[in-house]
Amino acid sequence: MALKIVLSASRRTDIPAFYMDWFMDRIDRGFFETVNPYNQKKTIIPETPDHVHTIVFWSKNFGPFMDGGYGDRLRDKGHHLFFNFTVNSASPILEPNLPALDLRMNQAAALCETFGPAAVSWRFDPICFYTRPDGSATDNLHDFPKLAQFMASIGVLRCFTSFCMIIML
Repeated sequence: MALKIVLSASRRTDIPAFYMDWFMDRIDRGFFETVNPYNQKKTIIPETPDHVHTIVFWSKNFGPFMDGGYGDRLRDKGHHLFFNFTVNSASPILEPNLPALDLRMNQAAALCETFGPAAVSWRFDPICFYTRPDGSATDNLHDFPKLAQFMASIGVLRCFTSFCMIIML
């Protein structure tokens, strides 16, 4: 029996927030086509439950995914799902154009309730130290304790982080 692949959906773009209709069209077709940016070679990636072990979604906003019922549709097709949910601070400077932090926390709770907390990883990513427009220094860690307590309360036991490091030459 051939090994199944893990399909990582949206690490570079937020498919669950913006492109689920496109994604579901490819699911219905049964394959994805990718183009290697270096040599322009096209690769066909089969996308059926007998070829794909798990679809991993990466997002900062799972609202459209949940509201559209996409997870239920994918499960009905036989897919296993996993969610890397980036939930950082409430800062609109660092997180512009996102729903309010409380709404994103509700999304995390809904993912856990629907798919189980073992299917959700929390990403507090990246940790940033920055200067506000008024010139004062700050970071995005002020919401971390609140988020950590909340995520633990809904059963999410993993948190991944990284540091933002901007080097000016």
